[in-house]
Amino acid sequence: MTNPDGVIMGNYRTGLAGNDLNRKFLNPNPKLHPIVIAIRKLLSDINNCATESFPICSFVDIHGHSRKKSVFMYGPDYALHSH
Repeated sequence: MTNPDGVIMGNYRTGLAGNDLNRKFLNPNPKLHPIVIAIRKLLSDINNCATESFPICSFVDIHGHSRKKSVFMYGPDYALHSH
């Protein structure tokens, strides 16, 4: 879990600073969003230590949603066949 401090306070998307951590990935503040800094460092370390060209081939984000229920999936919309 990447947001235990926010969840323990009843927040789903925001940390204790009140920011949506999903929206802070590109420009996180080290004091307000330390988990985002840690995830970015982990990804950078994996890329820097890798021997293959593309060490990370996919990313799956599994989390709860504030309004949707049951199972659903968001993703890019790619045409399966060209006409």
